[in-house]
Amino acid sequence: MSCSVPLYATGLLGMTRRLQHYDVALWYPWLLVASLGIVIMACAAACQVMQIVISIRHRDELRDETGDPWNGRSLEWATLSPPPAFNFAVLPKVHGGEPYWEMKRRAIETQQSSAEPDYEPIAMPRNSPTGFITAFFATITGFALIWQIWWLVGVGLFFAYATFVWFAWRDVEEYVIPAHEVARIDRERRRVHDERLRQDLRPREEPA
Repeated sequence: MSCSVPLYATGLLGMTRRLQHYDVALWYPWLLVASLGIVIMACAAACQVMQIVISIRHRDELRDETGDPWNGRSLEWATLSPPPAFNFAVLPKVHGGEPYWEMKRRAIETQQSSAEPDYEPIAMPRNSPTGFITAFFATITGFALIWQIWWLVGVGLFFAYATFVWFAWRDVEEYVIPAHEVARIDRERRRVHDERLRQDLRPREEPA
């Protein structure tokens, strides 16, 4: 975005694409800003590559198992890492903009976690290739529309629609995670979070 917007301005000023050289002084400031944007984007890409390399090389030291490495404030940090299939064993009660922060603050004040809920079986949808297959035929349809290959448009639309019909007529749509398995996973989450809470409450040694 930082390098494309200035080029839009030069286009409005009459600059065409794929010029070998240019000698219009009015374009210079915009092209300089666009060049600076490219440098910034290159630095950002280099930082991304560095992050990937460091994450792979030091994955054992950097691995997070708490689900809350940043001491987060919202609910996406309230589950394990990686999260279980059901995310939350019991739907959390949300009364404000930062529910997880309120849960942690309450636990620190009382020095204990919330009471263990009553676990129930959870129905989960089965994995389905429907989205991938539909996207595949949608891509074929888009390609055919661009090049006006009308018979291929018909083929793509037909198989995309057939995929939807097949998905709608499935006999088994869900599977059930039993209550004891939900309890086992959630108790592990609570154990990890309780350990994190004890670390936060542990007295820190005064510097010598």
